[in-house]
Amino acid sequence: MTAVALHCDVLVLGAGPAGMAAAAAARESGAEVVCVDLFASPGGQYHMQPPSASGAFGATSQVVEGRAAERRCRELGVRFLERTEVFWAEPGFATFANQAGSPVAIRSDAMVVASGAMERAVPFKGWTLPGVMTAGGAQRLIKASNAAPGRNVVLAGSGPFLLAVANTFGTAGLKLDFYVEMQRPRLSALSLLARNPGRLAEAAKLMRGLRRSGARVLPGHQVVEALGDGRLEAVRIAPLDASGRPRMHDSFTVENIDVLCVGYGFRPVIDVTSLLHAAHHFDDALGGWVCSVDEAQATTVPGLFAAGEATGIGGAVPARLSGRLAGLHAAAFTGRRGVQGEVASLRGQLRGARNFAAGLARLFPFPGHLIEQLGEDETICRCEDVKVSDISAAISDGAADAFGVKMWTRAGMGPCQGRICGTALSEMLARRLGQPVSDTGYNRPHMPLRPVPLAVADAALGLMSELEEG
Repeated sequence: MTAVALHCDVLVLGAGPAGMAAAAAARESGAEVVCVDLFASPGGQYHMQPPSASGAFGATSQVVEGRAAERRCRELGVRFLERTEVFWAEPGFATFANQAGSPVAIRSDAMVVASGAMERAVPFKGWTLPGVMTAGGAQRLIKASNAAPGRNVVLAGSGPFLLAVANTFGTAGLKLDFYVEMQRPRLSALSLLARNPGRLAEAAKLMRGLRRSGARVLPGHQVVEALGDGRLEAVRIAPLDASGRPRMHDSFTVENIDVLCVGYGFRPVIDVTSLLHAAHHFDDALGGWVCSVDEAQATTVPGLFAAGEATGIGGAVPARLSGRLAGLHAAAFTGRRGVQGEVASLRGQLRGARNFAAGLARLFPFPGHLIEQLGEDETICRCEDVKVSDISAAISDGAADAFGVKMWTRAGMGPCQGRICGTALSEMLARRLGQPVSDTGYNRPHMPLRPVPLAVADAALGLMSELEEG
């Protein structure tokens, strides 16, 4: 077990588009920068590097851009800590992490949280069957191994990310059986692209990828049930009426399906910003609870900055722009005065990118109403095996927010700490109590943020004492 104790000017959490942009900007400004990331190489989900540069994804723009961003950071002198998972952070900033079984402690003068997003799960009948997975999980599997998640695959849900996943199938030369999108094509989508002509080529590429996958496309439909005895064997699909509700009398079953990939967009990962007591607010179009920042990407905690999806779902373009802004201002906070002349231009570009993201969000609103389709026996919290009926009983007994339900039922106390079930729980509470989703709150983080061996946690905490004495 090799211990790592570091001090730096700026610590960046996350090495996706936002994190690498922040790290490069801070380093250009003269700051000493450490960038921590969970994965084996920088890039995040968007810039994920394939195992072979000669494979199907080696020359794609996302991979090439990610490789260039990493190279730029390393040339500047950014120190990357890969395979490193933060399990605790304290004001100051003291950060503790687990690097593949070894303790890490980092003291920094400023911090940029670029923790990205995770998929916004929506439970449905049969969603716990083996063979049902998230759309993002399928995409990562294909990019990492160039192998299909199954033989007969249905991709379903709603949002532009579904197109990106279908394009991943097509690029890899893999087959999709069905592409099931809740929304129908609308003229407003063409209008949005017309106002943002730079995105036309990207949209056309995604559509070509969908066609290459060979999928039968079903707009205005929803997968309402996963069927099987012990594992997925079939899916039930229903057309949607004008209000977005399934017409069950017109539903049909597709047999011989061994994988169902489901995606309804993303939610920001706000573990660390919440832990450090930064202000957050709820915005359904931005993915739910997001970290509040000003024009400098500064949070309400001095020295703490946030960028990318942690401040609202928007995609790679606003992530990079907000990351660069955060890096410049974080370096300035530590007394470094580097490249500042571009700030006004960056802010203008970011506003434009955010406006485009907001337009997409209006085209693909989060379907929180799907939670109303769940039966009382359906599981909400998979970690603790909490069912809809358990939550109903808790509400009847007086639970009025996410914390109350957690205390009554243990929903959100498992290894995922409510990351999977949190969205569904909040939507259910809001509908049962007749109140805004924002009033239900969210699962507050506690020690440890992620599972960590006790020996590693103890050693990491001890390292901080050595840093302070040094």
